[in-house]
Amino acid sequence: MSDDHQATAIPGWHDVPVLDEPPGDGYYELTENGWGAIIGWFSGAGRMVRCPDRLPHRYTEVCIDRCGTRERTVVRSAEDQQMIDDSINEYLGDAGIPARPAGFRWFLRLPAGYTGPEIESRVSRGVGRLPVDHVHPAQFAPRIREVLRDVYAGR
Repeated sequence: MSDDHQATAIPGWHDVPVLDEPPGDGYYELTENGWGAIIGWFSGAGRMVRCPDRLPHRYTEVCIDRCGTRERTVVRSAEDQQMIDDSINEYLGDAGIPARPAGFRWFLRLPAGYTGPEIESRVSRGVGRLPVDHVHPAQFAPRIREVLRDVYAGR
């Protein structure tokens, strides 16, 4: 690859700095789904950090039958994680965004005056103002980009 191409390359997932441990205050862990990933992408690589995902992800299985309700906690399997990663990357691909590397937790540096849920809410409201037939990620990705550009304007 030529030096000229490298100088003009768009920052991507691999440009997001890797930390050994999660960052502290001022960062928000993006949700582990397509929505969180697309918010991260349009916020920009320079506004994110990532760390290896070493958490033992768990979920609760609930079984209800004539004997009553039983619950048990189950550790997420490698196959479960692969399905989650594939789903996220399919969603990103539908929006024209490259696949995200697996095995990381992703954190967004928050602009002054915002919490992570407030940013997600602004994005949701922005997408909610689109025509009702805009249901595909490629149709609402430009609005997400626009909302996040406004969030970070002048910051």
